[in-house]
Amino acid sequence: MHHHARYFLAQLSLPVRKIMAATAVDCARHVAQTLGFNKTEIFGVKMAVEEAFINATNYYPDEVGPDELIYLDFFVENDALIISVRDKGIPFDQKRAAQFSADNSCNSDARAMHTFMDSVTVLSHGRDGREVRLTKRIQTGTLPAELVDDKQASVKKPRTTVKAPLIRLARRADDLAEVCRLAWRCYGFTHEELLYDPGLLTEKVAKGEFKSVIAIDPESGRIFGHIGLKYHCPDDPAPELGLAFVDPAFRSPQVPLKMANVLFDIAEADGAKGIFDCSVTTHTFSQKGMQDRGSRPCCIMLGIAASGMQAKELKTSRQAKGSVVNHYYAFDHSRRTIYIPPHHQAMVNDIYGWMEVPRDFGTPAVTPPAETSSISVIDLPDALNASFIIVHAIGAETAAEVGIRLRQCRTMRKDAVFAFIPTNDAASPALVEQCEAMGFFFSGVMPHIHGGEDRILLQFVDIPINLDAIKVYGDMTRTLFDYITREQLKALGPR
Repeated sequence: MHHHARYFLAQLSLPVRKIMAATAVDCARHVAQTLGFNKTEIFGVKMAVEEAFINATNYYPDEVGPDELIYLDFFVENDALIISVRDKGIPFDQKRAAQFSADNSCNSDARAMHTFMDSVTVLSHGRDGREVRLTKRIQTGTLPAELVDDKQASVKKPRTTVKAPLIRLARRADDLAEVCRLAWRCYGFTHEELLYDPGLLTEKVAKGEFKSVIAIDPESGRIFGHIGLKYHCPDDPAPELGLAFVDPAFRSPQVPLKMANVLFDIAEADGAKGIFDCSVTTHTFSQKGMQDRGSRPCCIMLGIAASGMQAKELKTSRQAKGSVVNHYYAFDHSRRTIYIPPHHQAMVNDIYGWMEVPRDFGTPAVTPPAETSSISVIDLPDALNASFIIVHAIGAETAAEVGIRLRQCRTMRKDAVFAFIPTNDAASPALVEQCEAMGFFFSGVMPHIHGGEDRILLQFVDIPINLDAIKVYGDMTRTLFDYITREQLKALGPR
């Protein structure tokens, strides 16, 4: 390893919120594991990064706005791991900026950093902000060879073309461990935790909660592609397709589609009613791929995509907090009656028409429901900072209960809250209108979920969303997106 070379390991841009410390710590853990640190050293790195990040939020040099970020860089230089935690530059409040210094090891705010790291340095970059730099020495040779191949770095190797890949289910532990390594090569530490924990991934596969399909280069035996099918509950009638990536060092025409076809065949044979997917809106590659496969847009969820998500092989820009387009491919085309508010019926009718799932609209109830209300709340992982409110049964108190859960989510500073309302109940349209009076607005519909019943989705987005940055593919998705943005404008009134 060249003595003065710098080897980049990870980079994060996180909102100035203490809740995001968990994301920083998770990344630090993975970096420390990559460098071969023992359990005690990994614990120390995690503690130091957590303390540095929390200090950065406590002593942020200005009033915290919705677009303010803290930046973390992890790299190896001069036989040491260096972790840089930076705030913004100008404009800043000089009085706030002068409150904290990590240089003093006696400072209780910096105790973990000085205990577990070899050095802690505070750097002032003037107009470019302030940086706390943590340094921990590493043993020579602990940096993975893949990261120090100077010849590979200086001379771009041609991509390996695989014309006839071997595509099969991943069942063995060594398959799944390689899937985790592949996820790191393609995305860094920006996907959900499942993809970076071989033990957890193996457990999910063994229980049937996750099906993993891999693409293998027959000549080298190397796994270079992956796609998964996630079952959110036992006997899930509509599993979710996702976690698809291909090693950028390989080229194999239509390999994502070939892998997806295997899972579509498996799901249909298992009796699934259909398959969902979530496609990011920072680019249209995945949206186009799903629509070419026959899936159709049914929902757009604003503000749910994790910050920092970036596909290396697509060279997309990093997103601050993004959105997703949900597509659906139906196996079950049987006709049903659903209950939709009249003002959404035209849009909902279009969506079901795109999916070729026939639905009739029933007459909404005019009397309050007599059933007992039942709802639950699911908090999504910290990196998403969003919650689902699931309505299982509509009763006289359901609207009030949704309102209480919404206020709790807002108190917890959730970026977005999504309500899933059953459409097989004639009381559904009235509940939708009551939720819209709270500030929720239309997101879409999802057939065959939560026990095989259809749901109408509403969303409450509590952060600014740059709608101009959202990229959608095709006339269908554009029609849905335009409708949602108009509904969002209407929802701003009740707030």
